[in-house]
Order: sequence, then C-alpha cells, then structure tokens
Amino acid sequence: MYFLCGPMRVLKGLYFLLLLCFVAHNPINAQSNLDAVIDSIREKRAANFKKHYSYKARVRETCKAYIQNVPFDIWPVSGVLIPATKDSGLAYYSEALIEAHYGNPRYYYQDVVIKRESGKLPIPNWQQLPSYDFNLLQDRIYLNEAFDRGFVSPLSKEGRTMYEFKSLPLDSQRRDVIRISFKPKKEKFPAMSGFVDIHLATSLPLHAHFSISANNQLELMDSISVVQNFTFENGLYRAVDQEIELYLNLFNFRGYYEVKQEFRSFRYREYWEKSEFGELVYDQKESEFNADSSYWNSWERSPLDSNYMSALLIRDSLKNQFRSFGSSRLDPGPYIFYKNFYRGFTHRMGNFYWDLPPIYKGLGFNPVEGAYWRGQTRFGYNSGKKELNLRLQGRIGTADQRLKPLAEITWQSNTNYPLNLSLEIGSDYQQLNEEEPILPVLNTVYNLILAENYINLYGKDYLKIKYQGESINGLSLGLNAEYAQRFPLFNKTNFNLVNPDAIYSTNNMGFAPNITPGGFTAHRAFNLNFSFSYQFQDRYEQRYNQRFQEVMKGRQKLKVRAPKIYYDVKMGLEAFDAETDFIYHSLGIQHQFRWGNIGLSQFDISGGQFLRQRNVPFIDYRHFDGVQIFFLQPIADRSARIKQFSTLPYYTYSTTNNYLELHYEHNFDGALLSNFNLSRRYKIHSLVGFNSLHIQDEAAFIEVFFGFDNIFKILRVEFAGGIDNFQRLRPSLRVGFDFRYDYYKRNRR
Repeated sequence: MYFLCGPMRVLKGLYFLLLLCFVAHNPINAQSNLDAVIDSIREKRAANFKKHYSYKARVRETCKAYIQNVPFDIWPVSGVLIPATKDSGLAYYSEALIEAHYGNPRYYYQDVVIKRESGKLPIPNWQQLPSYDFNLLQDRIYLNEAFDRGFVSPLSKEGRTMYEFKSLPLDSQRRDVIRISFKPKKEKFPAMSGFVDIHLATSLPLHAHFSISANNQLELMDSISVVQNFTFENGLYRAVDQEIELYLNLFNFRGYYEVKQEFRSFRYREYWEKSEFGELVYDQKESEFNADSSYWNSWERSPLDSNYMSALLIRDSLKNQFRSFGSSRLDPGPYIFYKNFYRGFTHRMGNFYWDLPPIYKGLGFNPVEGAYWRGQTRFGYNSGKKELNLRLQGRIGTADQRLKPLAEITWQSNTNYPLNLSLEIGSDYQQLNEEEPILPVLNTVYNLILAENYINLYGKDYLKIKYQGESINGLSLGLNAEYAQRFPLFNKTNFNLVNPDAIYSTNNMGFAPNITPGGFTAHRAFNLNFSFSYQFQDRYEQRYNQRFQEVMKGRQKLKVRAPKIYYDVKMGLEAFDAETDFIYHSLGIQHQFRWGNIGLSQFDISGGQFLRQRNVPFIDYRHFDGVQIFFLQPIADRSARIKQFSTLPYYTYSTTNNYLELHYEHNFDGALLSNFNLSRRYKIHSLVGFNSLHIQDEAAFIEVFFGFDNIFKILRVEFAGGIDNFQRLRPSLRVGFDFRYDYYKRNRR
C-alpha cells in the first residue's frame, strides 16, 4: 500500500488536469464539473489545513493609516480628540522586520528585529493577531478583538450552502490552476466575496482576493479587504505576501489602515509544542528603533512614502509633530493659558516632566459643593521602565468653600511584571460606594437641568498606602491600607439652571439603619483591603513606549476567552483609635465564550459574607453596581460591565448579610438582526441577558433585559425589567456609549 501512494498522487493530478480541460471545452457541463472540483477541494481541506496553517517566518511589514475624509471641524476638539480637515491624507507610516512564530490564536509570538515609524497623528498599531490569522483553509475566519462571529470560508463544508461559485478565466495560461469566484447567496450570511486560484493537484490556494463587507455588521470597521499570494515549488508550499486593508467610516470620518507583509524564510510547521510559546506574544524594544540603519535602503517605497518618512520620522528631537500628547512627555510648545481650558500641556526637561490636564476635566456640580473645580498637576521622573511621580490636587466648591488638598506619590516599575506603590494623603469627597457607580458629569447634568440628585457623598481626611503587582503572568495581587477620619456631608445649595425653586433630595436619605437624614456619625476607620485575581491563559504584548502611542505603552493584555477567578478580603481594625471592626470576603468567577456562530456569551458569578461585623459603618457595607438614571454608566474596564444592573437602586440592597450575585449576557453580534433587511443596513447588534441578586434572610432582585448595540457604531440601548423583591416591577429604558473612552478611564472622578 505504501508503494502505491506516489503513483496515486500522480494519477489524481492527471485527473484534475483532464477535468480542467474538459471544463474549458464543454461549457454546458461547466457548472457541474466546477462543483466536482470544489467538492474535491473540500475533501482535502482538513488535511491541508492541518499541514499548512501554523508557520515560522521572517516578515517585512509596512503599515499605513490614511484619513480620506473629515466632514467638519469642531472647535476646539478637532486635531486634539478627533482629526481636523487638514489632517486628511497619509497620517501614519511604519516599517519593521519581524520574527514570527504562529501556532494558533492562543499560541503565537512575534519579535521585532528592527523598526522605524513616522506620523502626524497618533495612530496606534492594529492588534497584531488579525493580520496573521486569515486563511481560507479554515472553517471560519475570526477577527480577534474586533468581532466574535466567524466568517464562513467558501472552501469549508458549511460554505457549500452559503456561496455561489463561478469559474473565471486566468491571466496566465497555466493548466494546473483554476480560478473560482465566490459570493454569498444571501446578504445575511456571515460570508465573504472574492476569488481564489486553486492548485488542482494539491487543492491549495495560490492567490486569493476577498473582502468582508459592511453587510456582515462589523463593529466600527466598515469593511475588510485581503489579498494573499502563495507558491508551490519543488513540493513545498509557502506564503509569499499578503495585504490587508481595514476601512472605517464613523459619522463620515472615513479612512483606512493598511498592513502589507512580505514573508521571508517561510515554512509551515504542522505541530508546535506549547512550551515553545511563552506568555509574551509581541516584543518590541527601544533598541529596535533605528532611523539611520543602512538596512532601510533595501526597502522599496513610493517617493511620497519616502518624503513622509523623512519629514516626520518619529524621534525625540522632533518635539512638535503631533496634535495629541497625553503623557507622552513631548513638549507641545509654550504654555498658553486659554488653550489649557480644553487641552493638556506637558513640559519635558530630559527625564523630568510636568503635566497639566485640561481645566474642563475638573469642572462639575453637586448640591454639597455647588459648582466645583478639581485642579491637578503632576511632576515626575521617567527612566526606561521606571517612573516616580507626584500628583497634587486641590478641590474647592462655591457652596461649601472648603479646600480639599491632596498629594499622591507613586512608584511604577517593571512593565513586564508591573509593580505599583503609592502613598496618598489629604482630604477628599467620595461616593458612599467606593466603586463610584455614578459618573460625576452625568450627575451634574441631572442636577442643573432636571433638579434631581443621585450622588451621595461623604468626606474624609486620610492617609492611604497602596500596592498593586503581577509577579506571575495572569496573577494580580493588591493590598492597601487606609486610615481615615470620615464625616457626613450636607446639601449647601439648591441652585438650578432651569427651575429657581428646585429642591434637591438630601445627601443623607435615611436609606440604612445607621444613616439618618442628619447623616451618619463621624468616626475613624482603619481598613485593610486585599485583592487576588487570576486570569487563566493570560497573554500580553510588550511594546516599547513609542513616545506618542500612550495606548501601546509597555505591557498590554490581550483578550482571552478563559475563566478568571477573583477573591477579595476587607477588614476594619480597631487599631490606632479606629472604631471599625469587621471582616468581609467575597469570591467570584468570570468567563466568556463563543456560542456556536451566534455571538458571544459571558457570565459572572460571585458571592460574599461578613465573617465579623461588630461595627460596620454604612460606607463599608457591600454595595452593588446599580443604575437609576437614564444613561448606562460607562465602565473603564469593559469586562466589568457584566456586573452592572440596569434597574437596581444604588443603595437599597446594600447589606452585611450573605449574598449571591449572578450575571449573564449574550451578544448576537450580527447573527440575529442580519436576517432582516432594515436592521442589516444599519449594522445593529442585539443582546439579551439577566441579572439577579439574592441576599440571605432579606430580599431578592431579578431583572431581565434585551437591547441593541453598535447603533451608529457607538450607542447601546437596553430595555430592562427588574422585579423588586418579587413585589414591584421596575421597567426601564437605558442608553449608553459602548465605546472605550480613554478620558473616562483616567478621569473617573
């Protein structure tokens, strides 16, 4: 049998050549014969995929970002938060040599050998994995970090019923290759359009050009185009190059990001040992940025790209090349007071820097302080992977007229395994729930326009020490100790822009046994908090801080679909004349997973109890993340959104009893609404889920919800109904921004 393998392969090759000739000269039977070719390709697909998927290669990569259209300028954010009209054209360009080992979406790594880049806008690099995981031999192509629905390959068995196929003429006269075009039979299918050249003897793609269009309801991206070239020589099959273009259209701000890759020293490897892949998937060092290397002379590029690279090459000596600076430590020019109202300012002196955030970020209003301003500045020293900084804050309101000074000194080091130590001392106002469920800017709008107040504050003078570290990848440990003098706060103003007779609800609403409208009893508290979490299969990138790409600074976690467990302990100690005396702990698990090809499911289950509760101030009760206003609370960490209720009152269910908290959400992506022509046009996604809270010997709260997100690519709408202790129905409509706002992440308070 072994000796027959060679002759059998030769006969199969001759069969396909004869079949192709027959198809070319017998158009009447062309479609049936094309079906036979496609069936044969599908029969070999699994074996070909196993052999020609994982690989090792040296890659020459170029990336470009273009802004094609800016419909309007908005003063003063154009050119700062959004592109300005003069920013259209080539906005970013980079060249790199990369050593890539790819096993599968969970096991891969890349090491940058040398790189340089230029740009007039801070365009972060596209997440690396999607550019290495396009393969028509797969059953489905998934876009990591971008979309949770799989796009069915035309070469798969599932693609048999989804695609229309047609034989196309080849540009060359090759008899051993057939060109097959494909397109989805229906717009609702999660499919692609394009063509592929197939080597008949092996059923392997030699050239492919396909696109994923807006009909598939992509998130943020409008469409994706892929071009791939392969070669089969001397019995070896390898990839030659590929080009990927990602098109975006957001409120008619149009542009695209292009990735071109030329593969060198390429070879497929059928099997990789997991031990061959570390936890680091992408490594980029400062030494790899070399603007003057003679290596770049061998690169072919257009005169436009060369001129752009020369004019805007990214290096420290060019100070004023970008519109957005963040904490990139570049000097944007001389300080101008009126510009600081809407734009941050950073001044750098060697490794020392001084940051001033925009003034508007500190403005707000609440009935306790009236109109207030929280002014901040930061001084620091940054050297490689270590940073020491001092943050100074002053907060004062027109109604309470009490200055709240605060100082925090922070030490950060080791971006591979981050370590953060800080000492904080001063005075501040905070929400009763330390997780701050109400964004102050939203409460400001409710106060000044609707004369309704949902935020409840208390004051404290305190000293706090915090530690946060990750000595093992995926294992995060946190510890903080706080000694505070806590005191109640009271409304000082009823000012309202619309109704001069408005009266706000009291800051102390009498919603707990130990809080009356007169406030809680002032007390001293000494609290210790310990937190532990472990993310299984944790993966991350390590990038050199590219001076303008704050989002890519240092160590970046990748999204993984594996369980995460977390455990928290909080203790109030009777030490140093403190009055608190309790011990609380909680345990939880969080996980997300694809449900077939109909989207992503995620759940969170947690429970907790007070082991000791001799003296538990209401501030230290277990509070839950509820919503009472019309807007869904933005979440700095999107994975934490799952723990947010849509109709739960903020403090009604706060407790010291044992509790169990359950959350589940399923997002269909485009799987459900793509069946309807109207909704498919607008790329709206649907979602369903439930939340429940069960408290021992007290109450239970259960809610179900359904909604839509990806509305105009940034909005989320939820319709929810909560059953309050099985007695009262709480229907609600909530609207939120489903977008990663860096502003919110860094400026929650």
